[in-house]
Amino acid sequence: MSKFRASPKRAIRLRPSRGALDNHVSQLRIGGANASQIVLLPYSQGLGYFIVPTGGPPLSIEGDDFDAEQLSLPLTLWVRLRLMLMFKKKKYLQFNEFKLFCYGIKPERKRFTTFNQHMFNTGVALDGRLVTSHPELLQGWAPIERADPPAPAVSTPGAAIVAHVYYEDTWPDIAGVLKRLSIPFDLIVTTVPGRDQLVGAVVRDFPGAEVVVTENRGRDVRPFLDLLESGRLDRYRYVCKIHGKKSNDGGRISYLGALWRRRSLFDLLAGPGIAEAIVQAFEADPSVGIIGPRAFRLPSETSPLEPSWGMTRPKVLELAAKMGVAPQEFRLDFYGGTMFWARPEALRPLRELKLARAFPEEQGLLDGGLEHATERLFTTSAIVAGFTLADSDGYEVTPGPPR
Repeated sequence: MSKFRASPKRAIRLRPSRGALDNHVSQLRIGGANASQIVLLPYSQGLGYFIVPTGGPPLSIEGDDFDAEQLSLPLTLWVRLRLMLMFKKKKYLQFNEFKLFCYGIKPERKRFTTFNQHMFNTGVALDGRLVTSHPELLQGWAPIERADPPAPAVSTPGAAIVAHVYYEDTWPDIAGVLKRLSIPFDLIVTTVPGRDQLVGAVVRDFPGAEVVVTENRGRDVRPFLDLLESGRLDRYRYVCKIHGKKSNDGGRISYLGALWRRRSLFDLLAGPGIAEAIVQAFEADPSVGIIGPRAFRLPSETSPLEPSWGMTRPKVLELAAKMGVAPQEFRLDFYGGTMFWARPEALRPLRELKLARAFPEEQGLLDGGLEHATERLFTTSAIVAGFTLADSDGYEVTPGPPR
């Protein structure tokens, strides 16, 4: 299917047309009267979809993975009746000009509901206002050229952005966000050996950036700790830690790693006015030590306590005790994904553990590694240092109150 136009009164059936594809996520563009909507759908041979118009002019559908068929009026009535009987929101998607749900045997239908739940947990509900207003969360940020980039904070130390990039294809997202910033910042990019093309792209995009090539240990955590422990970040009032997250954690569809990355970037840097609001929040309240994305503050309603621990509890409690927090006093509270803004002094208790040298060679662990334990301790460090935490949300712009 390249482009299909249907009657405004008839439902549309989408049948998979590309054979077997493992863990594939299909992208459709569905156009209505006022705007087009990008929709992501899990793809498999046994999983199809119904699109039900809610009124207005004909819908146009563009995509490469499905054959589209306009249904007869009797079948359309049957499809609308099925939709009326769906009470659980994750079983269907609702947009301004159409609704969409899947069909197939139960294990195949579960792909769709599980995907919707994962999207919701990632803070990027497919039919929510956030995605409708900011499609870059699904597509990434288009490259732009800046004739007058923000001046680096060399003469007056202010903010630094530390980006670890292991996957070269995540750099365009990061560069697209950084080029849109209006606040001045120094850029430090860490990566691993063998990334010559990436290094060249970073220098072309940001001639004043510092690129640090480091051994592949501890993923994004150890390179940041190395900078912190060496004193390289001491000259800044605030540091933003980001990275090219791209994961297939726990068997989830790999596209969710990109969504997690983009939502974190959005809540820390790319949301309208969010970077300025975060800096102002630090300036207005000296007690705030870390500001992180609200969508990924864990535990949460969608990720309760035990899943938030993963396999890290023993190591986390051991390291927290070295920072002066007894096991019975420890409270798990952290930003999943390890992206946040922080005052360097808020990370001093963690810095003093000298963990950078303790990371083993990369072992491909999905959970339980030192990097996973340390991810849960940045916020603990801030609390031990006498600071509070605050949340950011690029959609709401203003960081949430400290707690």
